[in-house]
Amino acid sequence: MRKLVFSFALVLGSLLCGCQTGPTYDDERRLLQAQLKMVAVEDGISQQTADIIAQSYFLRFGPGCGMAANVTDGGGFWISNTYVGYAGVPTVEPIRVDKHSGRVTWSDGPTIENPKAIF
Repeated sequence: MRKLVFSFALVLGSLLCGCQTGPTYDDERRLLQAQLKMVAVEDGISQQTADIIAQSYFLRFGPGCGMAANVTDGGGFWISNTYVGYAGVPTVEPIRVDKHSGRVTWSDGPTIENPKAIF
C-alpha cells in the first residue's frame, strides 16, 4: 500500500511540476500583430520580417495545430516549410513570401497581397 501511495504521489508530483502554461493563441496573435505593424514592405522583405509574416500567416490560416518553420532563401521568395498535426506532417507546399512585395502564397490558404492585412 505504501508503494502504491508513494508511486501515485511521485507521478502526480511529476505531472504538476512538468506542466507549464505557455503563451496562448491570443498572446501569440497580439505579439505578431504588433510586429506586423512595424513591417515596411516598401523596403523589401528581410529574412527576419519574412519570419514574422510566415508565422502570422500560419497562425491565421493554418489548421490550428502545427508550425511554420523559419524561412530560408528561395531565390525571389522566402520559403517557410509547414508542418501540421501532432506528428508534424509536412504539407505539400511551403508558405512563400515575395522578397520585394511581401505577397504571401500557400497552397493551403489564400493569397495575401499585403502582409499587414493577414489579421
